[in-house]
Amino acid sequence: MTWIQRLINYCKEYNIPLEYLGDTLYDPKVVPMIRGKAFEFSVTTVLSAILDKAEWKVNKPLMNAQLGLHDADVRVTHIPTSKIITVECKLAKNKSYGVVKSPTSSGSILSKIAVKCMRSRTLGSEMVEKLAPKLGIDKDVLTIHNDQYLPGNFDLVVTSIGNAFYRTNKETGRFEWQPTDKEVEFLQSINDTDMNLKDFAFFRMYISRSWDLIISPQTGITCTRKKCKRMDCGFVPNYPLMFFEHGNKIPIARWVPIEDSEPLFRQFIS
Repeated sequence: MTWIQRLINYCKEYNIPLEYLGDTLYDPKVVPMIRGKAFEFSVTTVLSAILDKAEWKVNKPLMNAQLGLHDADVRVTHIPTSKIITVECKLAKNKSYGVVKSPTSSGSILSKIAVKCMRSRTLGSEMVEKLAPKLGIDKDVLTIHNDQYLPGNFDLVVTSIGNAFYRTNKETGRFEWQPTDKEVEFLQSINDTDMNLKDFAFFRMYISRSWDLIISPQTGITCTRKKCKRMDCGFVPNYPLMFFEHGNKIPIARWVPIEDSEPLFRQFIS
């Protein structure tokens, strides 16, 4: 069956007027959901190409997660040991590119991109009551962080920086690729391929261990929740940041290019 026939069958099955499918997909409420889900398949494809197929198996499980539980976006299995490593796929926050001054004595200017990394559904009071004792967390603490992940929810996070350069077109209402002149300059400075900037930005993926992103004195990441009184609450912030020195395509800390990710996977089987 061709993809065209599958699309036609899908519209028939769910009573979607085929002539309005394009309009449905362009709806501002629908686009982020589709792009986020499609990114999971892109990550699966990229990891399958990077990791040695004789040693690693990459698959995209199709599951319907239960409320309060968390299913892996992508699973990577180390074949010799049967160890399963879970990968969360999160796009960069739209319009999140910016520049900041380095906190070091050099005071150099760094490029900054935020990654949107939060639960799609917040935990209600009933689910907090059930999960808190299982997780060994005070229910008041879990309530404060009810839309945030814990590092145990997944092993690794993969992001694409492309979404940072998308904006909503005020005239059409559509979510479009609209980098500013400064953003184009940044992308050109890290693009060492012959790809156009739009494709390059999407396929410029980075990966990090979940434990390297948590709120903790060890990571230097602080909690922004006003009701949270702890410096080590251990949750993953909603918008983990990555920083780039000028012209360097590898972020300063925590994140590595996905093509260099195999050593990270090996850390989970050593």
